[in-house]
Formats: sequence, structure tokens, C-alpha cells
Amino acid sequence: MTWLEHHKISEHHAQLAEVALVEQGLQTAQKHYLEAAEAELLALAALEPGKLRTMGITVVSAVALMLKADCLRRAEQIACEWMATDELPLFAVQELRQMLVEIWQKQPMVIAVS
Repeated sequence: MTWLEHHKISEHHAQLAEVALVEQGLQTAQKHYLEAAEAELLALAALEPGKLRTMGITVVSAVALMLKADCLRRAEQIACEWMATDELPLFAVQELRQMLVEIWQKQPMVIAVS
């Protein structure tokens, strides 16, 4: 499948999630957000090289959807992996940094006691 086909699937699940928030509840919406995020990751894998702006938009979208799915650890992992590549446009890096702050604020602080 192409980037566009995966992206359309992602958009479809994101729309279903928005409807589910109103009609079915948060848990169903989060399942659709997760499906949307996974489709964005597949779109990213299918993206042809050199499409830096599209890559940045798709990475940001995948992380945002993982956040909405309440998959904080996975959202953090994706953001950090892509930021470590130095391949993202500046706008995407800035948005990922903002989302990482949001993720870290939502996660409980774990303190190891020895």
C-alpha cells in the first residue's frame, strides 16, 4: 500500500474516534486513535525518500494520535526515535518537543529507592 492509502485509513479511524468520543465513550475512541496512529506509522514506512515535509507531518500525526490513544510510552518512544535521526524538518522537531513535554507531564514520576 502507498503512503496515501495508509494515511486515508488513519484519517478514517481518527474520524471514527471523534464520533466515538460523543457516542460511545473514551475507551472506544482511544481504540480508534490507536488504529489511526498505527496506520500513520505504516504510511511513514511507505513514504518515498526525500519527502521531508510529509515525513515530518506524518511523524507528528502518529505521535499526536498515540497521545490521544493514551499510549504515552509509545508516543514518547516514536518521538524520541525520530528526533534522534536528525532527518526531521525544524517544525516537526518543535512540535515533537512540545508533545514530549505534555507526555512527561502526564506520566507519573518514578523514583527508585534503594
